[in-house]
Amino acid sequence: MRRLLSFVACGSVALGMVSAPGALVAAAAGTTDPVTAYTKTADVRVAMPDGVSLDTDEYVPTTGCPCPVILVQTPYRKSGSAVGMFNPYFPSHGYAEIVVDVRGTGSSEGFWDSFGPKERADGVVLVQRAASRPFSNGTVGLAGVSYAAINQFLTVEQPGTEAVKAIFPIVPMGDSYRDVVFAGGNTDTGFIPLWLGLVNGLNAIPADDATANPQIALNAQSQHLRDVARFGVPAVADATLGAYESKLPSQAQRFPDQAYDNAFFRGSSPLDGVDRVKVPTFIVGGEYDIFQRGEPLLYRGLNLPTSQKKLVYGPWYHGSPSAHLTADDGSAPVTDLQGNVLPSTNNLALAWFDHWLKGVDNGIDGFPTVETYQIGRGAWSADTSFPAAGTTYRPWYLDGAASGSGAQALFDGSLANAAGAAGSATLPWQPITGACSRSSTQWTAGIVSAGSCPDDNSSAELTGVSFTSQPFTSDYTVSGPIMADLWVSSTRRNTTLVATVTDVHPDGTSDRVTAGSLVASFRAETATACGAKVMDCTLYADGVPVIPWHPYTRASQAMLEPGTPTEMKVEIFPTSLVLQPGHRLRVSITTGDLPHQGPNTWVTTKSAGGVSTIHFGGATPSSVYLGVVGGNTALAAPVAAGAAVPATATSSVAAPAAAPALGQLTTTAVAERAPLTPMAVVALLLVTLFGAAAAGRLLRRPRAH
Repeated sequence: MRRLLSFVACGSVALGMVSAPGALVAAAAGTTDPVTAYTKTADVRVAMPDGVSLDTDEYVPTTGCPCPVILVQTPYRKSGSAVGMFNPYFPSHGYAEIVVDVRGTGSSEGFWDSFGPKERADGVVLVQRAASRPFSNGTVGLAGVSYAAINQFLTVEQPGTEAVKAIFPIVPMGDSYRDVVFAGGNTDTGFIPLWLGLVNGLNAIPADDATANPQIALNAQSQHLRDVARFGVPAVADATLGAYESKLPSQAQRFPDQAYDNAFFRGSSPLDGVDRVKVPTFIVGGEYDIFQRGEPLLYRGLNLPTSQKKLVYGPWYHGSPSAHLTADDGSAPVTDLQGNVLPSTNNLALAWFDHWLKGVDNGIDGFPTVETYQIGRGAWSADTSFPAAGTTYRPWYLDGAASGSGAQALFDGSLANAAGAAGSATLPWQPITGACSRSSTQWTAGIVSAGSCPDDNSSAELTGVSFTSQPFTSDYTVSGPIMADLWVSSTRRNTTLVATVTDVHPDGTSDRVTAGSLVASFRAETATACGAKVMDCTLYADGVPVIPWHPYTRASQAMLEPGTPTEMKVEIFPTSLVLQPGHRLRVSITTGDLPHQGPNTWVTTKSAGGVSTIHFGGATPSSVYLGVVGGNTALAAPVAAGAAVPATATSSVAAPAAAPALGQLTTTAVAERAPLTPMAVVALLLVTLFGAAAAGRLLRRPRAH
C-alpha cells in the first residue's frame, strides 16, 4: 500500500529556538520507522580551532534519539531555497541532520578555501562534533550533492573521522584538473563561471543570523566581499595568460602556473586519496554529468568489497541526478534488464544509512554492484564492474572512403575494421565550435538547452571532419572509457583536437554520446601502468592505453613541428552505449567545444589561424578504441556500404520480467528534493556576473611568498 508522508516545512528561527513539522506515518518494511516530527535549531555557531565561526542548522527527531547524525557541508547556503542541501527525508526517518555553510560561504566566517587545507581540516572537526552532540549516538553518515559530495571523500580520507560509518556522494568530482577545470588542457568556460557566480552571488546575501549576531554576521560579510577582490581577479588573470604568466615579474604572479596541474589540484581531488576511504560508499554518477569522467574512477579506486561499494551511473545532467528512477513513494517503478528495482536516490540513501549506521538487514548490500543506463537502448543494466564484465577493447580505424551517412562535416570519412590506404582530412582552428550540441547542455549543468541541439550534434560537426561506420545489423554494446589515437599535423605549433562520439540514427540524427579533448602541446604521456587508483599513471586494457595520463605540467609541454604528423592520444570520457540495428557509430573531430572550453591566451596565440590535418591509414593509422561487450569480441560486422538495413531488425534484448522486491528494500514517500530547482536556474543566471570577477576560485592554492 502506498504510504504518503506530509510535513510542514520549517523556516529559519533565531539561535536556540525550534520549530516542528506535522506528524508522519510509519515507513514501509525494510526502512526504520520515522519519528512523528523533527525540530530545527537554526544558526548554531561552531568555532574552528583558528577561531573562525561556521554557521550550522540542526534538525533533530523529536523521539528516538540519541540517533545517527547525517552531516552535510555546502557552500550554497544551508537554508537557501535555490540549491539548499537540507533533505527532510533524513530527520523524517530517524536521523538527526546537520547542515553547515563551509568556511567563507553563506553565513560562515573566513575566506573560502575551495576544498583546500583549511576546509578539509574543518571537516574533521565537524565530524567529531556531530558525533558528540547530545542527540547523537556517536555514529555519523555523510550526504549531499555535487560540492557536498566531493567533500565527503575529502573528509573521510583524513584521520580523525572514524565516527563516519558510511557516505552517499551524489555526482562527485574525482580529479579537479582533468574532470572539469582544465579537461584536455583548455579552460572550462561553461560550468565554472556559472558555479563561481552562484557561490559568490549567494555570499553577497547577508548572514542568516544578522539580526541575532550582527558583529559575527558583519565580519563574515566583509570577508566574503574581500575574498573576491583578494583572490578572484588575480587568479583569473594568471589562469587566462597560461604559459605567458611566467613572463610577468614574480611579484605580479599571484598564483604561479595556474593553467597547469599542481599541488592544489591534487589536494582538492578525491581520487588522490581514494585508497584511504575505509567506509561503505554508494556513488551516484551521470553519463552526461560534468564529473562524468571521475565518478567511475572513484568507484574503481575504492579498496572495499563489493557489498560496501556501489555505482549507479545514469543518463542525467549535473542539475538533475535523480531522473529515470522509481519515485519516492514507489510509484512508476523502474527496473533494470535483470529485473531489479531501482529506487529513488532518497530511498537508496536511506537504505544505505539504515544498513550501515543502524544495522538494518534490508538487502542494500546485495544491490547490484554497478547499475548503468545504456544510452541508445534506453534501459538500465546491472553488472559486477565498470566497464561491464566481458568488455574487450577493439579499434575502429579512420578511413577515407565516404560513409554515405549524410554527414554534414567538411570531410565525410568512414570507420573500418582495419587500417586502409594513407589519406588525410583538413580542418581549420575554430575554437567557437560546439554551441549547438549536448555539450552546451552538459557543461552548463543542464541549464542551456536550445531546441534540438542536445539531441542532434550535426551543426557542431559542420566545421570538423567525421568518420562514420556502416549501419549495424545487431546490437553493438560499448562500455567504459574510449581513446582516440590520432595523428595530426598543423600549420601552427599548437592546436586542439576535440573527439566526439555520436550514435547516428537511421534518419541521420547524430546523437552526441560523449567526447574528449586535448591541447596538442600537452600530448606527453606517462607510461606507468595503473593499479586500482588512476593518478599519475595510464590505465591499460587489453594493452590499450584507454585512459592515457597526460601530466599537464609546464615541463611536459612540447610544441608541434609544423607540417609533421604527430601522434596524440585523446581521452574520451566513459559511457554505456548500445548501438541498435540500423544505427551507426560516428567519431567527429573539431578544434573547439565552446562554451564548454576556451583556449587561454598562450594556446590561442600559438594556434590561431592554423589549419590542422588528420592523417589516417598507412604509417599514420588513426583509430578509436572502444570497449565492446559480450559476443562482440571481434568488431561487429556492419552491412556493406549502400546495402539496405532490414526493416524488421530489432534489438535482441528481451523485455524484463516483472520486477521482484530487492530483499527487504522498499520505498516510502516524501517528495524528492531536486538538487537544482527553477529558482536555482534563476540564481545561476543572475549571479553569472559575479563569476567573471571570481573565476579561478577552484584553482586557488596558497599564495607564494
